Amino acid sequence: MIRHAAWLCLLLASTAGAQALQPPLVTVHGTVTTASGDHPAWFTLICTRGTGAALSMQLALGMEAAPDFPFDAYEGPRAPASFQPSARLQVATHRFAPVPVSGWRSGERDGAFVFSIATVPGKRGTATDVAAALGEPGETLTWAQSSNDAQTPPLVAQFTPDARQTLALKRAAAPCLPGHASR
Repeated sequence: MIRHAAWLCLLLASTAGAQALQPPLVTVHGTVTTASGDHPAWFTLICTRGTGAALSMQLALGMEAAPDFPFDAYEGPRAPASFQPSARLQVATHRFAPVPVSGWRSGERDGAFVFSIATVPGKRGTATDVAAALGEPGETLTWAQSSNDAQTPPLVAQFTPDARQTLALKRAAAPCLPGHASR
């Protein structure tokens, strides 16, 4: 019996250790409005620490929702559109400064594209300001992603986290926000 209890404790400890290695991550489902209508979208907030640490916000959507949008212009670390402030974020009535984004084709969702905004943890900027503003349940986050082309309408995604998701967003972002003691 003691042997089984020891194995159980070891198994639980190893599982907890594996979970501790994963960065805090929260995904909220919403909708993106494109020229073809409303489609599913996902907003993800991730706070990583240590080497390569970042506070990252991601907007994911199916590319079929906006077939005329120039996704390729945002793909990769040196993508031409990734140097232009093309994303406008808003939480409730609070608007934030436009920010550049980069992106990639999702390896997790077939046919999806991911736009990403990232900043160094603890450094104040649009990403940390938006993460800090996501503190009240029922407030809507709007991510308007322009194409930097006047003929292509922007993608407008909206996410309204419930109370549980709001608490999870606050907890996930906290270690990456300015003023957090342990980094």
